[in-house]
Order: sequence, then structure tokens, then C-alpha cells
Amino acid sequence: MFTLTQLTTSLENFVLKHFGSVNYWVVAEIAKANEKNGHHYLELVDTVDNRTSALMTATIWAGTYKNIRANIGNDVAEILKPGNKVLFSMRIEFHKVYGLKLNVVDVDPAYSYGEVERRKQATIERLKTEGLFDLQKALYLPVIAKRIALIGSPGTAGHRDFRSKLESNAIYTNFTIKEFATSVQGDKAAKELIEALKEAQTYDVDAIVILRGGGSKMDLNVFNDYELSKHICLSKIPVITGIGHEHDEVVSDLVCRKMCITPTAAAEFLYIQIGTFSAQLRQGFDAVLNHSREMVAGLKDEFNYLQKYLIHHSNQLLLEYQWELNAEAHKIQKNFIQLVQSEKSDLDLKLDKVKSQSIHKIQISLSSDLPNQLERLKLGSENVLSQRSTQLNGLNDLLKMLDPERLLDVGYSISTIDGVDVSEMTGDLLGKTMQTTTSLGVLTSEIKTIKKD
Repeated sequence: MFTLTQLTTSLENFVLKHFGSVNYWVVAEIAKANEKNGHHYLELVDTVDNRTSALMTATIWAGTYKNIRANIGNDVAEILKPGNKVLFSMRIEFHKVYGLKLNVVDVDPAYSYGEVERRKQATIERLKTEGLFDLQKALYLPVIAKRIALIGSPGTAGHRDFRSKLESNAIYTNFTIKEFATSVQGDKAAKELIEALKEAQTYDVDAIVILRGGGSKMDLNVFNDYELSKHICLSKIPVITGIGHEHDEVVSDLVCRKMCITPTAAAEFLYIQIGTFSAQLRQGFDAVLNHSREMVAGLKDEFNYLQKYLIHHSNQLLLEYQWELNAEAHKIQKNFIQLVQSEKSDLDLKLDKVKSQSIHKIQISLSSDLPNQLERLKLGSENVLSQRSTQLNGLNDLLKMLDPERLLDVGYSISTIDGVDVSEMTGDLLGKTMQTTTSLGVLTSEIKTIKKD
């Protein structure tokens, strides 16, 4: 019978004797990774047929991590990320309290670089299979692309170089830049870049530029991300990359509309393209202008020749037409005189005929119609005079009836104030002098009171 301490001590001695002095190179996928006080704690897994076949924890002590970083450089941070397969050099240890542990003593970056390349190729094949790989190549990239959506990390050297080149070159500087700030490495980089791509497409821009100012293979691995590459492919706006490379191109470069090797090169591409187009326009304009001048000169000579020819030919035609016109005018004049004489003769005959007929009709009228008309006129005059006499007698009787003296004789009177009939007066009448005409004479009275009915 053993105590637990005795059992764990035996295991510790066994592991130390058989495994403790040997380093083992082991390939494993990092499932989890945490850092505390400079120490890195990893959870390693292995799978067979997409099922977990092994699971253990491993530790990289702070001193060991420092040595690994000195050998590999900053890539170690990218290598030790969850989801990466890594080739570790490690020792197997057993502690009586903490149990079996794997202590990492080294990392082979070449394996990780190969894994990056493998994943990169897998991403490329997947994009091609899905028909996305060449979508950007079919987009039209404007020759004058001056409204730019800029995706990258502000404050970095690449970002500053890009803006400096666009704003201070001697060819073209009238750019409008809309910035979308993102990180370009780390766990959040791919997601931030994708969100920036989506947002940039909501603006009225000519091109989207993605910048990263260089880095190692592992630093640039984010630009091999399938989802990021897919969103670049699906962008309806042309995407230009300006990612500094050590060696190979990343997938984002391969699927974008235009790949430039650095941020500075991306800026140069934009303004040189406009400058080249401007120069071509000027050359074309000059060529058109020169050709136009040559054509005008040739046409001017031809015009001068035709002008002289037309003047001479026109003079000849005018002379010919003048002779013809004079002959026609003489002919017309002769015919007109003959026509006038003929018409005058006809008119004289007609006038003589009308004169004779008129005299005959007047003689007939005087002998028969005139006495009858005089008799009718006499009878009509007598009737009119009789009617007018009757009307005159009626008016005379009416005048007698309306004679003011007759009206006064029967008892009527006429009252006036200042010569105006009282019935037509208005305003205040008190104190006024009223004259009343009667059959007996004219009465004068002063108005003292007015009584209304």
C-alpha cells in the first residue's frame, strides 16, 4: 500500500528518468492561449477526422519566451495564436501537485510559415471554387479616381507616406480622402477591416485603398484571411492594396483590383494615373489642334480657288442671264402693249353698248314709270301730313292741361326755397325763406318749424 505522495513521487521519478532529459518536437494546434506576468499558458489539441484525439496544457516560462522571441522576432506573437498549428520543442515533466505538464523550450517558425502558406493556398482555391477570385478584375477603375476611401491604421509611417504623397506631389493633389481607422494586425484586425470595407461602400467614392506599411509573413497573415479576402472580392467599388511585403503577395493583393507593393506606391499609382491621362489628353488636344490647322489651311486654299472660280463663273452666268432677261423683258413689253390695246378696244365697245342701253332705259322710265311714281309720292305725302296734324293737336291739348296757370287756378301752389322746389331740398331748412306761388300771387314766409308726417 502506498500513500498518494509516494505514488506521485514514483511517477515524478519515472518521468524524470525516462523523459526528463529529452526534448521532443511536437506538432499541435493551439486551442487557447493566455499570458500572465510574462508567462504563456497554452491549451494544445490534436484532431483525427475532425474529432479531438488529444488534449494537454503547455507552459512557456517568461525567460524561455524571451529567448524564443530573440530568435524569431515579433512573429512569435502571431505564431502563438489560437487556431494556429505550431511545431514545438518541449519537455515532459510531472509535478506531484500540478500533475503532468509540457514545458515549451523552443518553436520552429518555418513550420508555421509553411502552415501560413498552406492556409493561403487553401483560401485561394476556395475563392476560385466559389467564383469570387476574379470579381474585382471585372470592375472599372476610373482613370481619374480622386474620391478615396482610406482604410488603415492612422499614425503609422505607411499611412503618413500615402497622404503626404497624395497631398504634396507635383502632378495632381485635388483628392478627397475619407478615412476609416482600423488595426492592421492582431486578433481584431480582420473583423475591423471587414467592417471598414462595408462602411466605405456606403460612400460615393471612386476607389477603396487598404494600407499596411510592411511587416513579416506572420504580421501580414491577416491579409490572407478568407472572410476579408471574400469581402474584397464582393466589393462593388474597386479596391487598391498598398501592403508592404517581405516576399510573397498576400491573398488580399491577389483578389483586389490593383495591387501596389507599398502605401507610397499606391499613392503614386493614383496621381500618376491622373497625370498620365492628363498628358494624353493634352497630346490628343495638340494633335487635334495641329490636324485642324492643317485641314483649315488646306480648305482655305481650296476655298480661295473655288471663290475665284465662282466669281468668274457667276459673272459669265450673269451676263448670259442678263441677255436672256432683256430679251424676255422686250417680249413681255410688246405683248403687254398688244394686250392693253386689245382690252382698250373691247372696253370702248362695251362702254358704247352700256351708254346706248342706259339712254334707252331712261327714255322708257320718263315715258311710263315717272308719272306713276309722282302720283304715289303725292298720296303718301298727304297721309303723312294728316297723321302729323293729328299728333300736333293732341300735344297742344296736353300742354293746355299742364299749363301752370291752369294748375294754380284749380287750387295748386308751387313752393320754392332759393329757386329750388321744396320737395327737392335737403339739409336743415329752419330759418329759410320760402316763396309760395298761388293763383292770387306770391306768398313769402319764414320756416319756423318742420313737422314730419
